Amino acid sequence: MIKTLVFDLDNTLLEWKDEYVFALFNVIKKLNLEFTSSKIKAIDRALADYDNHYLRCTKESLLEFINNKCDTNLPLEFVSLLIEEQSKCFEEYTSEKLNTIKYLSERYELICLSNWFTYTQVKRLENAKIAKYFKTITGGDEHELKPSIKAFDIIKNPSECVMIGDSIEKDILPGVEYGMEGILITKKYVKKDLRYRKVSKIEELKEML
Repeated sequence: MIKTLVFDLDNTLLEWKDEYVFALFNVIKKLNLEFTSSKIKAIDRALADYDNHYLRCTKESLLEFINNKCDTNLPLEFVSLLIEEQSKCFEEYTSEKLNTIKYLSERYELICLSNWFTYTQVKRLENAKIAKYFKTITGGDEHELKPSIKAFDIIKNPSECVMIGDSIEKDILPGVEYGMEGILITKKYVKKDLRYRKVSKIEELKEML
């Protein structure tokens, strides 16, 4: 019997939009840095690629990765400011989507398992007015990063859990390997796989679960 739903955050609970690069621009402005648009794009790409190279999310390793990859000499303050600015990147939930999360929280324990900094992700879910529906919100600074199986160590009874996310490689397959059911959220076409189910949006979970 399913008792717990484990959600990824970005592009699962909250859509990550291209315009959220404004958070990076704001940090660069606050530090009075003069970067070209191509340099800023390179830093943005490095941020997206970071969790493919480290087992845990830390300010120091993120800074090291960006400086090495983008040939910059950013101070540690850059990461602290970015974490704060990104907390403002969230979407306003529609009433249907909000009702779905509320409905699920009344029937299951909800957990958010993210690869990014916990502080940022908690703030984003608070700003979206859905944090209160989650028993646990944990980021990659508190556990190993997905797809590491150790990222799921907070799950004590995997056979009673469903992993819900947008990435087959980082969310679904490692969750299934850990012993959970899997539900992929994507609007893209993917070949049918008997190891997990698929929906195109969160609202469909209300009928599936």
